Amino acid sequence: MLNIKGFPCGCKRVWSPVSTARKFHCFSMGKLSSREVGFDRNNPLSIYDYSRFLIGQSLHSLLGNVAVEHKRKGKGGLGQMVEELFFGYKINSNREADFGEAKVELKCTPLLKSKSDGSFRIKERLVCTMIDYFELADTKFEDSHLLSKCQVMLLLFYLHISGTPIYDYEFLFRILWQIPEKDLIVIKNDYETIVKRVRKGEAHLISEGDTMYLGACRKGQKGDSPQSQPFSNVKASRRAFSLKPAYMRYILQHVIDSGNNYYNNFQTADSSNYELVSTHELVGSSFEDIIINRFSQFYGLNYVEICSKLGITPYQAKSKYADIAGLIASNSKSKRISEADEFVKSGIMMKTIRLRNNGMPKEAMSFKNIDYQEVFDNDKWLESEAYEIFTNRFLFVIFKPKQGETITFDNDKTGQNITEQSYVLDRAFFWTMSPDNLESAQKYWKHIRENVIANRIGLQYFWNISDNKDFHVRPKASRKVQLTANPHGGEVEKYSYWLNASFVKRIIDENANV
Repeated sequence: MLNIKGFPCGCKRVWSPVSTARKFHCFSMGKLSSREVGFDRNNPLSIYDYSRFLIGQSLHSLLGNVAVEHKRKGKGGLGQMVEELFFGYKINSNREADFGEAKVELKCTPLLKSKSDGSFRIKERLVCTMIDYFELADTKFEDSHLLSKCQVMLLLFYLHISGTPIYDYEFLFRILWQIPEKDLIVIKNDYETIVKRVRKGEAHLISEGDTMYLGACRKGQKGDSPQSQPFSNVKASRRAFSLKPAYMRYILQHVIDSGNNYYNNFQTADSSNYELVSTHELVGSSFEDIIINRFSQFYGLNYVEICSKLGITPYQAKSKYADIAGLIASNSKSKRISEADEFVKSGIMMKTIRLRNNGMPKEAMSFKNIDYQEVFDNDKWLESEAYEIFTNRFLFVIFKPKQGETITFDNDKTGQNITEQSYVLDRAFFWTMSPDNLESAQKYWKHIRENVIANRIGLQYFWNISDNKDFHVRPKASRKVQLTANPHGGEVEKYSYWLNASFVKRIIDENANV
């Protein structure tokens, strides 16, 4: 028997394994009493409730040397140890959910803790199951083991610290997550999008940016042999179905917002942000088709005409074109499209672009500020923030100038008339970086990382616009220099990820007939 800490009553505990439960002996005021602390294998809520004994513990602190002696290797090793040592399930190769009787899948997933503010962030996407291209081509979503494994999941979030043995990882949060009905519709569409690629013999062209919540992430180590695929002789990278980092952040935010270390949405309505489309709409059409159809009703209209059709008063603001794009996409629910439920869960980015007379975007395209600490700590491209940014799905909303036309409206602050160049809504389309683009993005990230590691954080060291490499680094527009933490100590200027305007023009030109 092993002494373990953290029993709810605050007493000393002794652990011993039994067939269907764990027996804990509670010592109180010198008197020994015993009780069973077990779980019902057929009840998801019972399994979830039992998992509370892991929170605030590592397997080592909970089980002592038993955890050390039963250490398993590989990314799935921690989950196997929890399943076997804590829950008492024998590890097997069955394709059903880990808790077969309750149809609940166990997932241990890592978090990283920010050194600057102590916040937690998702380390990686949640891998659900490996993809067999030949099986996938003939399997409906309803019959897939993806659905049987991931419809209800017990998520155990733990703190990942590099160099720490897996049996010493501390568990922070527990969530019983049942994928909401609407999300399942989106995930089914994602699944079918991936299947269509495979049936076309394009498994080698699959990108995580093709889909919203469910990704087909690359797996394996560098140098692994590509896999055969049906309908093509071209080999394809090994891939697995996964829930994207944005979707995992959405789940994590529920437990953070609750103020507790647990959260459960099993058989309950899921709280969410405002929704762009309804479940009913998704039954008859894809999310992207719905959004593009909303924009198509405004094609050829200028800013003032769009405002009139939306029922709002024109106003002068730098963000006014992005604002009306948000209102169009959301059916007038909100200007802030990034706060919509589907955008939060998917990581889709809307980019509003105004063109010059020659078709060149007026500006290069900016993204988030570079997190130098993240770049310094993470040597894996596939797990980097840059990879997530550039494999996202993008919604491009294009406004082009109308020759010889101006628009006039009142300034909402001064009351004076404003006259300016007229831009009409030309088109909107969704876009994902190609494999070739991503190869360039990886070189861009590697160059940034090499300089950050060498403590060369200055514009003279990074790619700039004149290098003509599609990507560059510079600050966002600001009247004063903004500083952030340097991994080597002290502070350095904030810089951001950027796409060159010439690269954005090529994207627009290639999608001229969409």
